[in-house]
Amino acid sequence: MKKELLLGLTSLLILSCQVQKNTMKERLNEECVLSEEQYKAHQQVHLSDIKEWVQKKEISSVEDLMLKLPEVYRKNFSLVEHTKALGEANLDYPRIVMFGSDGHLLFNISSKLDDPTYQKVDGIELNEQTGNWELFQVDFTQAKIKVHDAPQECFRCHGQAHPKPLWGTSSHWEGVFGDNEAKGPNGEALSMRHLQKMNAFKGHRTNSPRLKLLLWDMEQKLRSGGIRNIKDNRFGAELITSNHFIGASTAKGIYIRMRQHENYQNIVLPLLLLTAQMGKDINIGQITSKHFDLNNIPHHIDSLYTLVNIDTKTDFSINNSLEDENPDPQWRMGKGTLYEQIALLALYDELLVNEELKNIFLSIPAQLSCKSEDHTMTNLFDLVQHKVKYHYLLKGSGKVEASKVYLPLDDDEVLASVLEPAFHYLQNYYITDYHPFL
Repeated sequence: MKKELLLGLTSLLILSCQVQKNTMKERLNEECVLSEEQYKAHQQVHLSDIKEWVQKKEISSVEDLMLKLPEVYRKNFSLVEHTKALGEANLDYPRIVMFGSDGHLLFNISSKLDDPTYQKVDGIELNEQTGNWELFQVDFTQAKIKVHDAPQECFRCHGQAHPKPLWGTSSHWEGVFGDNEAKGPNGEALSMRHLQKMNAFKGHRTNSPRLKLLLWDMEQKLRSGGIRNIKDNRFGAELITSNHFIGASTAKGIYIRMRQHENYQNIVLPLLLLTAQMGKDINIGQITSKHFDLNNIPHHIDSLYTLVNIDTKTDFSINNSLEDENPDPQWRMGKGTLYEQIALLALYDELLVNEELKNIFLSIPAQLSCKSEDHTMTNLFDLVQHKVKYHYLLKGSGKVEASKVYLPLDDDEVLASVLEPAFHYLQNYYITDYHPFL
């Protein structure tokens, strides 16, 4: 696999941000353009680091682990009142889900002192070489700390062949603090009972040492019907941010897996066309249909994914455990789905190596969603790069720094902004110039 096709993760050009209408003009130059020099650092913590900490006896408790991790883990967290995990949780002692700098390494930690799993930390990490998620558990129950790879009890829900994270879809986070129990203008409106508990934890009015380690935005006054803002995150909204991070990592893993399949290059353009067809009033034409039939290309997006060994019913439905009867592949990061994100990654990599297609996208006007004094997007090529950069090119410490100043807003939406305007251009290119089998 060519390195330049793996999302271009080692290169970062200029990233411009979307600015809220009430953003003060004098802040544009400071915060709207993310330069390569300032955000190119990609240091991440991995499971291998945790194993080294254990081996060198640098940690001896769950609390030590929480403090040893980069500080962003104690800022980027959610509280889970009702859990499908093996441990226990309730309103007074929720489980702590930490999604970190970019969603590549996740932890599930108990705060309930009499929980049988209190001294065990469950985790899952994305392997960016294979695209697979790897389950693990850090076991502090004995004097000699152990790290268990692939604990068998976790596969029942997360999956055996290709485990995945489990997290709620946008605007529906069942069992999580802020699951829209109260009426509010957004999908993560805090109910009064969640609000009261969050304020108690924020003020350290709890006997759980782990809840006391969490870092809160002390300038924000939480309110019923409102949301919790993440400390040092300009976008702020906790649950949408978690979906952005976890969703992007999930999409990246699926994309890496499918790129490694021998059929991948044959399905790139059909994938883009069939994803666009998921929108309103978009249908492939008769000539395109004949091309599909001639090359044994399915006409349904889910069937197309099976050609590269991706099962959308299970791989895309990360709000469902495998024990659920009706998995829903339409999981949403915010506005956009995983279908859109994977199409975006496929399109981005194709544009990097296909000069003819790149020139076509340079000629398609974009609806300007990003503007600052020294950069304005004018075409779909710019827009594709823009949408890929924050969610996929930035990671680790660079992503942390970017999150302090950047507003992702609707970066995760791809269908209406990219695929629909480009549909006829993509279709004409596919039926006239694209010959993947030659």
